[in-house]
Parts: sequence; C-alpha cells; structure tokens
Amino acid sequence: MPFIDQIAIVIHTVTAILWIGGMFLVFRVLRPAALILEPPIRLTLFLNVFNRFFPWVWVFIFALLLTGYWDWSARFGGLETTPIYIQAMHIIGWIMILLFAWLYFVPFAHFKQYIANQDFPSAGKTMNDKVRPIIAINLFLGVVEAVIGSAGSYWFI
Repeated sequence: MPFIDQIAIVIHTVTAILWIGGMFLVFRVLRPAALILEPPIRLTLFLNVFNRFFPWVWVFIFALLLTGYWDWSARFGGLETTPIYIQAMHIIGWIMILLFAWLYFVPFAHFKQYIANQDFPSAGKTMNDKVRPIIAINLFLGVVEAVIGSAGSYWFI
C-alpha cells in the first residue's frame, strides 16, 4: 500500500476518534459533572464548549470525507467492488454528518440566541430536547462506525 494511502487511513482514524471522543466527553463526563452548576452558568459553559468543539467537528468531517473517499477509491475502485461493511460505514457516516449539520444550523443556532438573550429556560429546553439527543444518537452511531471500521473486514465478505 502506498505511503499516501497509509497517511489517509491514519488521518481518517484519528479524526474519527477525536469526534467520537469529544461527543463522549460532552455527553458522559462534562454534562453529569456540570449538573451541580446553576442553569445560567451550566448553559453558558456548554455554549463555550460547543463554540470551541463544533468548529473542530467541521474540520473532522472534511478530513473524514476526504480521506474516506480517497481510501475508497484507492482500495476498492468503485461501489460495485466495495465490501458491504465499507458501504455501511459510508451510509452511517453521512447520517452522522447530516445530524450534526442540522444540530449546528438549527438547535445550536437557537441555543446561542437564547443564551445571548439570557432566556435560560428556553436554552435548557433546547439543550435537553434537541441538542442532547442528537449528540447521543451521533455518539452511538460513531461507536457503531468504530466497531465496523475495526472489525468489519472480519465479519463481512
């Protein structure tokens, strides 16, 4: 395998780990720890965290798409010759991207506006009813992607 293809796989793997790890940190570590804070402080903290993490997610998405399609082209040449596990990762990856894009442009935009207006009850409702479930779904899908990516070639032909 050419060195450039190996680099693409490494970049793909590391960016996937960083995206999934960031979601895990927010959902399973930061959120429970932040529950001791008063809602205005907690919600402002999450705004600051998301304002720093979400731009990185866009970088991760770009890198994942670029390296994923590079690898797909280099190793498999086309859809007809692509193993089912790679096709599954492709579909799940696009679902994750679409969910994140919707999260970023709709609920997160509302969340930011609510915080700017100091409407903390609406910000909390948006966080609980829209932001948190999308992060939970994407975290689950990301873990499924990791399992498929690491073991798919052993399970599927």
